[in-house]
Parts: sequence; C-alpha cells; structure tokens
Amino acid sequence: MPSPNQELLKEITAQPWCRELAIRLDELFRNDPAYRGRKLLLILKALARGERIARWGDRYVISSLCPPLPSRAFTTFLTGGSHPDALFSDLAYARRASPASVNLCITQRCFYHCEHCGATLPESGDDLTTAQWVQVIHDLQDLGLAYISFSGGEPLLRNDLEEILRAADDRSVTQVFTNGRLLTRQRAQSLKEAGLFYLGVSLDSPDAEKHDDFRGAPKAFKHAIEAIHNAREAGLYTIVSSVIFRKDLSQDNLHRLFRLAREHGAHEVRVHQPIPRGRLAGPQEAAEIFWTRKDMAKLYRIQMAANRDLESFPKVSSFPYTEGPCKFGCGAGVLHSYISSTGDVWPCDFVPLAFGNVLKEPLKEVYKRMLNVAGYPATACRARRMAERLNDRELPLGREEALALYPQYTSQTYPRFFKTLQS
Repeated sequence: MPSPNQELLKEITAQPWCRELAIRLDELFRNDPAYRGRKLLLILKALARGERIARWGDRYVISSLCPPLPSRAFTTFLTGGSHPDALFSDLAYARRASPASVNLCITQRCFYHCEHCGATLPESGDDLTTAQWVQVIHDLQDLGLAYISFSGGEPLLRNDLEEILRAADDRSVTQVFTNGRLLTRQRAQSLKEAGLFYLGVSLDSPDAEKHDDFRGAPKAFKHAIEAIHNAREAGLYTIVSSVIFRKDLSQDNLHRLFRLAREHGAHEVRVHQPIPRGRLAGPQEAAEIFWTRKDMAKLYRIQMAANRDLESFPKVSSFPYTEGPCKFGCGAGVLHSYISSTGDVWPCDFVPLAFGNVLKEPLKEVYKRMLNVAGYPATACRARRMAERLNDRELPLGREEALALYPQYTSQTYPRFFKTLQS
C-alpha cells in the first residue's frame, strides 16, 4: 500500500519556502566534508518515516515531537550541533550543544491523582517564579533548544503561563500538556495569542469510566473532551495524549480511541507506554501494565495501518516508535531534557537524576555535564531500564550519583534515523 506521505512530500518540495529552507540548510551544512546536497531530501524522508504528515493551515507537521514546517524552530532542530564546520555530521551522530527539546515542569500542583504520573517526588522548595522561568527560557533558546514543552502537575494552574510562553521567540516551538479541566475557550484562545502551537490533552481510554478511574478524578473524561473542542476552536494543533496499559493494547480499543479523537476534532493521537514510576513502580499487576517488545511491534502495525486510513482516523504517532530503534531512539539527556518545578535538570521526566540546578549555576554548564556522560541516543527506553535500580531510593539522585550511574545506560548502536544519515 502506498505511503500516505507521497503526495504531501511532493507538495512540500514544490513550495517556495521549501526552496528557501533548502538554501539556508545548504549554507549551514556545506562546510562539512560529509555533506552532499542530496542529503537534504534524505533528512526529510528519514524524519517522515513511520509518520503521516499532517497539513495544518499553512504548516506541515511531520511529527508533533519536532517543530512544524516551515518554521525557524525546524531549522534550529536540525542545526543545533556543537561544531560550526560539521553541523551535518553533528546531526548524523547526535552531537549537540544542548538537547533539542525540554519539558518544563512549571508546577507540581494538580487536582488529579493519575496512576502513571512521574511528578510524584517530594520537592524541597517552591515553584520557580515567573521571572525565573522567563530567564530559563531565554537561556534555553540561546543554547539552541528547538522545542519547549510545559507540563506539571497541571500547568494551567499557573495564571502566569501565558507570560512564560511569551518569553519564547520563534527559535523554538511550544507545547502545553494538560488534563483539560481548566482549558476553557477563553484560556485556549489566550494560550494561542501567547504563541502556543501544540496543545496536548490527556485522554487514555474511549470509555469515560476507565479514563476517570485512571486519572483519579470524576468527570475527567468530560473535561478532556471539552478541552479538545476548545483547543481546536482556538486554532491550536490539538493532540490527544494517551497512556495505554498492556491489557488495553488491542486494535479494537485503539481504533475506538482514534475514532473518538477524530470525532471531537483532534489532529493527532499520541500513544505512550507506561513507565515504572510514581504509583506504577513495582506493582503486582506489572504483566498487565508494561509492554514487551512484541507489544511494541503490535503497536507499530496498528499505528502504520491507521496512518494509511485517511478517512477514519487522525494522524497517529507513538513515543515507543519515535523514541525506539526505528527512529530517534531514547534521547534522554542527549536530545531531550527535563527541568523540575524547583529548577533541577534531569535527562527526562522519568529519569530522576539531577545533574544540577538552574538557580545555582549556568544552564550551559549543567547541560555540558549531562551531555558528557549521556552518550548518544539509546535504542531502548532508559527510564524503563533504570527503574528497578531506582526503587526504594531517595529521589532525585544528586549530581555525583547521577554522573556515576548514567553512563552505565549508554547505547552501543545508533537508532535508524542517525544510521540513515551516516550512510
């Protein structure tokens, strides 16, 4: 069956802005002896592998885990290497001056009690202030961050979220994850006016009772559906973000979820696997919760087939595919990072190793420390691999323990995206 991207790839490459982007990237890459002009199309095809490209207004979303086309942030995403005369090689070998994306936990406060939540560690201090978060964003962008997510807790509990969002200029694309309860039409419009592009709403089941139970809150399903409508009407690229337990990883259940998302106007469904953190650390029913490799292969088949069915489903993506061996791999600490509500810098939300704190030293130094031991993107989720060793530990681990432990989880082979460019 033909790829759903063939016609859109032709459409994209025929656009005037695509030629301008190609010229700009060629200027940035041409000093690298490993670069050839045909590599630009190779990059585009490698990014699109396994995805359904979505047209959204005058933009194209290859993956909601990277900036849209055209955008200045997309260029930032590809050219964030640490060697000005070898930017293509830096891209091909995942060598960056800083991670490409960051998740900012702007508050731990939340009125839900989600089973899978990783934001369950005791924090010794208050949330960073508005001014402190604004400074963090300025520092992140100066380092080359292309993608900035805001989460919690529940980020909409912060009335200054719009002010924090406005601190990011077009060098980065922004995303907010919410459970939807506070996303009124007015708030969605306010976020859009503040520069927000992606809005993710948590919706884990097509069954209202199951979703409410999973989120530990009555009417959670109702609020999520309303939030999807409000985000779409405000002009935000709207993502349904779903954590799926192994027992629910069936084609029938996922198809029902995909249809529900399309019915209510979501542009994309993003599927996540549960991680052994929070209340899921060491549960007795682990066999019903956590995926195996066979489960991941099963999801990939469902995802690819759904993306070919343009009439029935929205775009479908998944973290296990995007952050697996088929695409970018697990980029925790290399391509991705996390900053806690009190300023600690971790490799990702589910890897509680604090390499430093933004209030105590320059962010550039913290990232350098983390990048030096993180290696390159792994072919398997590091959070899952580390989970057992972190059980019953006081978390997050401090700098010295982080520096000693994290190198033990580096990978010995590159994921497919990077191998493609290296060839």
